[in-house]
Amino acid sequence: MSGDGGPAPGNAPLEVFVYYDFASSLSYVAHRVLARIDEPLAAERVDLRWKAIDLTGVGNFQRGRLLDPARRQSLLRVAAALDVDFDPPARWPDSRLAGEVAVVLDQRIDRGLEPAIEREWRDAAFAAHYEQRSEIEDLLRDFARRVPFPLGAADDLASGRRLAEVTRSAVAAGVEGVPTLMLDVFPLCGIHDEETMLGMIRRYARRRRRLEADAAAGVN
Repeated sequence: MSGDGGPAPGNAPLEVFVYYDFASSLSYVAHRVLARIDEPLAAERVDLRWKAIDLTGVGNFQRGRLLDPARRQSLLRVAAALDVDFDPPARWPDSRLAGEVAVVLDQRIDRGLEPAIEREWRDAAFAAHYEQRSEIEDLLRDFARRVPFPLGAADDLASGRRLAEVTRSAVAAGVEGVPTLMLDVFPLCGIHDEETMLGMIRRYARRRRRLEADAAAGVN
């Protein structure tokens, strides 16, 4: 740590997992809100690792279900309060293919994939579901032509095998809904304005690094 309480130069970035589902309107809102704090999080050397999951493996969620009017109005109020303009889909979309691709890309980050590629897919898939109402299959064909490695066969991606594995791991870790930020073993579900989110993540990161520094000093 530096003398002013900020992260010391040379510290490895601290990863914070963000669990989400492309089918979740609140996940879309979180995607938009958290994008606004990219720069201050980078200054804190905090990396958000977005982890796609399948909500049908978490709780009572049904693909294709009509969005209840009261739920729609609640979503619109939350989005408006957070300065996010969007029109929720009339039915809960099938997000398995988009999620499976996101999982593949996230796993490849640990093997050297440039994180910007995962971000590009996430941006495009959220836009397809909530802004352009375009088909994920069309998006995937275009994306697969441009990425620097084969994503895998369409049938394999459509199976959702990896997505199901990540979902099971998320549930075991305590994830009960989306969006959820995992602060160590503490799941923080929901989304707030960027100032609140930045404050919570910043306090967590500084406390985590302080505890690690204290532990290292004790060992030495």
